[in-house]
Amino acid sequence: MEAREKILRSADQLFNRYGVRSVTMDDIARDLGISKKTIYQYFADKEEMVVEVTRAAVAEQQCEWKAVTDMARDAVHEIILAAEHIEKAFRSMNPNLLYDLRKYHPSAWDLYLEHKDSHFYQQVVDNLRRGIAEGYYRKELNVEVIAKLRMEQVQMGFDPKVFPPDRYPLADVQLQLLDHFIHGIVTLKGYSLVIQYKKEHQGEKIFK
Repeated sequence: MEAREKILRSADQLFNRYGVRSVTMDDIARDLGISKKTIYQYFADKEEMVVEVTRAAVAEQQCEWKAVTDMARDAVHEIILAAEHIEKAFRSMNPNLLYDLRKYHPSAWDLYLEHKDSHFYQQVVDNLRRGIAEGYYRKELNVEVIAKLRMEQVQMGFDPKVFPPDRYPLADVQLQLLDHFIHGIVTLKGYSLVIQYKKEHQGEKIFK
């Protein structure tokens, strides 16, 4: 299984750097210094590999978010920590990654949608409810509506037709959308926390 995991790690890195469509099995074999025949001992085709890379990426995101929620002092801090994750992850991600999944790899895309519509949705709902209970988010928010808004906001940030990547770096777009989202949900008490946490984390270059 160690060889299989190495292949998946290489594929994941190449997909993130160049997009899924432009990376071939030959590219992965070359990156690992092995033959393409060796790769086919573990994966029937590229589609299977893309599905497994996506499955692993979704599981990793879920673990990382749990770590964020466990570490966060409050709901606002949770979002600031999430912004740090966005800054780190999206700076090196090819903006065409999700577009390639949606257009060329439907099975992998379905995995992403399942994650988005269940786990990610619940993350946002939980954060909103926490923030309202703590008095940092406006109590009149319709949690379900705002959670769906946030999910579609993230999705829009990946759309190359809306934000051409040669003009709008992916990480910058997502951070601006998240910053806009925060300011739309906080109370005055919550806004004070946003300012405080931005100052604390200004060295991380988030929310520029």
